[in-house]
Amino acid sequence: MSLLTSGNTAKLYCLNWIEQIIQQKGESIRILDAGCGRAANFIELLRRYPGVTYTGIEPNPAACVTAQRNLEGFKATIINDYAYDMMGRLVDSPFDVVLSFSVFEHVYRRQKYLDSVVNCMHDDSYFLINYDAGHFMAPATLKEAAKNIIGPLIAPLGMERYYQRFVPEADFRLMLDTAGLVITEVKSFNTRMKGIHKHVPDAHKEAHMQRWLDYELWLNELKIPYEDKDARTWFTRNYILRRQPHNQ
Repeated sequence: MSLLTSGNTAKLYCLNWIEQIIQQKGESIRILDAGCGRAANFIELLRRYPGVTYTGIEPNPAACVTAQRNLEGFKATIINDYAYDMMGRLVDSPFDVVLSFSVFEHVYRRQKYLDSVVNCMHDDSYFLINYDAGHFMAPATLKEAAKNIIGPLIAPLGMERYYQRFVPEADFRLMLDTAGLVITEVKSFNTRMKGIHKHVPDAHKEAHMQRWLDYELWLNELKIPYEDKDARTWFTRNYILRRQPHNQ
């Protein structure tokens, strides 16, 4: 059976995790993707489990068109909008799993985004979020490097599309606490092996992807302390979160 995605260990880990939830709870679960892009990561998952309901929120109109095409025939809805104030404005009931894959580093109003996610969860929901540091630690192009400077300057003028900024660990945890989110698991993914994967022949990419994931999971088992400076080694931080119960 083919892998659920390729090229990013954090996303593969999360998709494998979601598959286990589906196998435990059945295909009646509802997934909200708060910044779905082209939704390519979910083609294989929804093909395997066509009963799963998927809703993707995405502010880029062109990406929405591609996402709709990618998920045609599945129980999927794509909404062209920002993932702020989603409950009541874009969706009308909580979801079992909320996702944010490589989005948060591009979110300008970060606390508002997290607060919006919490409002889309019930007490048994999970929120899986990963965010990347590669844009800042190793920009691939001059355009990418320029966005690091220009994006934060024009976002206050209402132009959030090009925003990207590093996510400090301490700031993120403070925002989680403010939003009422509780950490159940945190891992680091996407070492420099991500660059190697691009050069692996297509016939061997799946085998390399699985070995790459297994290796990084083993490294996570060592419980090596993480600091912001380590983002040069681990490009992606990955959290699994729950909503704090109302009685706490």
